Amino acid sequence: MTQTSRWDTGFPDREQLRETARQARQLPTEPMSRGVRAIVGGAVAVWLVTVLVVYSTLPERVPTHWDGSKPDDWSSRAGALVAFVVGPIAIGVVLRLVTSLVLRWPQGINAPNKEYWLQTPQRLRHFERLVREDLMLIGALTTLLFAAISVMTGVAAHREGGELPGVFFSVIMIAFIAGILGLVVRMLLGRRYQPSDEAV
Repeated sequence: MTQTSRWDTGFPDREQLRETARQARQLPTEPMSRGVRAIVGGAVAVWLVTVLVVYSTLPERVPTHWDGSKPDDWSSRAGALVAFVVGPIAIGVVLRLVTSLVLRWPQGINAPNKEYWLQTPQRLRHFERLVREDLMLIGALTTLLFAAISVMTGVAAHREGGELPGVFFSVIMIAFIAGILGLVVRMLLGRRYQPSDEAV
């Protein structure tokens, strides 16, 4: 493969890109940063504890969907548990599959300075770690969202008629959307995807 300079940003042709991706897959996986691992691990721990505590207090009939603050669908305790657990796991699997596309279909991933990251196997492997970390942070936020929804469900299950308390759901969604927007701004407008000596 043709050697490139540190700041070469020409877009590689299809054959070059295929070979770059193949070589990148053979390089050791770069571990996520300690901070990201701590955030993801903490989110999973909060989710697990929340689900266990809420499930242990649920009555046999649980509201699982609301029209405004009024419930319009109900489930058993087991059905509610499935909803609490399956969602975060499914989202985690999907995010991990998307991450794998970086080394399988790199041209399909959009990010700042994309041409730079597709130049060499080392850059592409480093780019994969950056994308993986960002997607895992999105997964951590989503996991916390499900934890909050399980709490909301538990509270509603013990209220008369299964009604939601106040603006509970709105507050949860505003916090979640704010967190996602913060991550997206960090990804697109910050220095995270700027050319890096570490990746050369």
